[in-house]
Amino acid sequence: MHTAIFSYVFVPLSTLFLARGTDFFATNFSSISISRSRQAEFLLWCLLTGGYFYISLKQILRGAGRAFQVRMEAGILNACAWTAGLFVLLPYLPARFPLLSALHVLSALAASLAFFFCLLTLSVKVYLQRPEQGRPLLALLILTASFCLSALIVTGIINTAMEICLVTAACVLIRRFFILFSERRPA
Repeated sequence: MHTAIFSYVFVPLSTLFLARGTDFFATNFSSISISRSRQAEFLLWCLLTGGYFYISLKQILRGAGRAFQVRMEAGILNACAWTAGLFVLLPYLPARFPLLSALHVLSALAASLAFFFCLLTLSVKVYLQRPEQGRPLLALLILTASFCLSALIVTGIINTAMEICLVTAACVLIRRFFILFSERRPA
């Protein structure tokens, strides 16, 4: 029950709240993070969302580990957590700190791609064992990737719309994974 509230209400609404007042296709969360009046809000969102995703996926991987090998996903998740921590801590002020800003962007991109890849590999493994349950997971990821790539091509930047899309899709997937792997009992 708590995962449903976080996945379907709390995380998506807090993401939309963080994005309020921005042009979804011309800005991104990094630009929100440099606004002095919104830095604490950005950090709180990062802790809430990142913490929820990390803790939830750790629990999901424990359950999934009874059905198939998840060592790779666990490693990817840990790498994602470290790179996410890095981008949260590094400033994004290109004019003042160009190298740190570049590292911020690279770590944000690496964390996002690693997170997506973790969700993708887990979805593929579900699909290979139970195609009828894995098909919607893969379809959601394909739609998410298609939207994000299209938005990147059109705007030329990683933008808020892409970030909202990935977070929302991840929330749905995490909830579905909880449902799938909470049914499993040790053999």
